[in-house]
Amino acid sequence: MGHTLLQAFAFFIVFIALLEGIARTRLISNLLPYQSFGSWHYQLDLKWFRLKKYVANNGGVDVIILGNSLVDTGVDPDVVAQNYYEKTDLRLRVFNFGVNGLTIVPNSVNAKLLVEKYHPALLVFVTEMRDYDATNGIRTEEKYLSDTWMQYQLGYFNPRGWIIAHSAALQHFLPYRNWMRADFPTTFAAYLQTYHTTSLTGYEPDNGVLKEVVAPDLNNLAGNPYFDSTQPYQVDPSRLECLRAILDLARDNGPQIVVVEMPVHPVFFEYAGGETIHKAFQEKIAETVQAGGGIFLPAIDEVTIPLQGRANLTHLNWQGAPILSAYLGEQLAALTNQEGMMFVNEQNGDSQP
Repeated sequence: MGHTLLQAFAFFIVFIALLEGIARTRLISNLLPYQSFGSWHYQLDLKWFRLKKYVANNGGVDVIILGNSLVDTGVDPDVVAQNYYEKTDLRLRVFNFGVNGLTIVPNSVNAKLLVEKYHPALLVFVTEMRDYDATNGIRTEEKYLSDTWMQYQLGYFNPRGWIIAHSAALQHFLPYRNWMRADFPTTFAAYLQTYHTTSLTGYEPDNGVLKEVVAPDLNNLAGNPYFDSTQPYQVDPSRLECLRAILDLARDNGPQIVVVEMPVHPVFFEYAGGETIHKAFQEKIAETVQAGGGIFLPAIDEVTIPLQGRANLTHLNWQGAPILSAYLGEQLAALTNQEGMMFVNEQNGDSQP
């Protein structure tokens, strides 16, 4: 009996090794290009593997642009790099790591992981007022950070997280893990659309167009779609600590940090309490970024986004994204030409498994 069990175990080990070897071949990568860590947020998986492939193909990454869906659809790294090149004659490798629904809390974690793994010379964090609203994105934050694979990445060892992180065979299987569920065709179709519309540099264009802007009724903000209307807007101290955590990544030869305010439509600020509240927000963020040694680029009138360049009050579409991207490329070029700041990553490739 013991001999039979030993043979079965040996066969199992050989089978797993063979399966893992096949999963790492180019043939499987071409036939089954989709990979996952089993996260509930499939866009995290998509961006993580796309960045990994980008680094492998380009020998590293110089600039990582971080944020939520406003970044995902609002910043085109190719346009940023081209405008920077036109003014400096220097090529930058730029990647968009915007992930839908993430506030500054999970993004501060993403920032740490990406800096440790890829050592970019510059980290650009694109932010807006809701990042610092303590009531915003709590459920998403909890689900995101409690994920098995994410917990393993954060240093909390667990066998399942370790296997997912190291098994190419499992990573190729996980996109199809829910194949028996009735909603699988719909959810997988949405994943495929996102996969194929997202560029090699992580940009996902939005085809929506904002037709008209309707100002809110300031006397009746019940059901406010952007902020909790039961209390005045304020910058939450714990969210501000997450911004400081991102800025702290610059220590010990870490990346330079640039924080950019997303140029949302002005009517958006009426939902937060008006332009006075917005200006106070800008001052608080500018003060924090400056104290942390970073550079803050507030939304300014010079970045004029026409109505047809917006998908809604907060998101840019395929016509608006090139405008913001060109502005960002020009601002980085000015930092190089006027301040002598260089954004080339001298540590190439992926430093971790």
